[in-house]
Amino acid sequence: MLTKEDICSVMKKIDDLKWREFDIKDIFPDIKRGRRLKTDDHIQGNTPYVSSSAMDNGVDNFVSNEEGVRRFSNCITIANSGSVGSSFYHPYEFVASDHVTALGNERFSAYVYLFIATITRRLSEKYSFNREIKDPRLKREKIMLPVDKDNEPDYAYMEEFMKTIESKLLTRYKNYLNAKVLQNVNGGG
Repeated sequence: MLTKEDICSVMKKIDDLKWREFDIKDIFPDIKRGRRLKTDDHIQGNTPYVSSSAMDNGVDNFVSNEEGVRRFSNCITIANSGSVGSSFYHPYEFVASDHVTALGNERFSAYVYLFIATITRRLSEKYSFNREIKDPRLKREKIMLPVDKDNEPDYAYMEEFMKTIESKLLTRYKNYLNAKVLQNVNGGG
């Protein structure tokens, strides 16, 4: 967990940025909903099955189905129903249920996807179980992103921001593990 000071040191810079609204369809040229795969039709396997859960990156099973499914990788999913608005980045291949829409842009790095996934989670404030995110609605949605000097999405900043967060977390975890090892070496159990 990042400390409040860690977040504030990164957030000061993010607060100084200029932000602008962008249509989701302009950020993600590849927007496609998964396909329905009833639970009774799941064939157990090793491929993550992503549905509308807000837990475990939306993965609610592992399947080996090949026919009648849609496979994706290296993209964000947004839950259309259930835990509406839950957004996750998936660097691995997965099968998507019809309760999620995959958003892809082949130019994005993992860090850019992670940054944008935190932004798209805000859709959960607008939609609910009774007001699902239908495909036409999603394609009309707008998200706020930091912009560069040309007033275009500042993907370089997004990447560096997430790398900074990752570095701070890794340092904190390493320090914690080192302290635990020292504690065990010194007999502190």
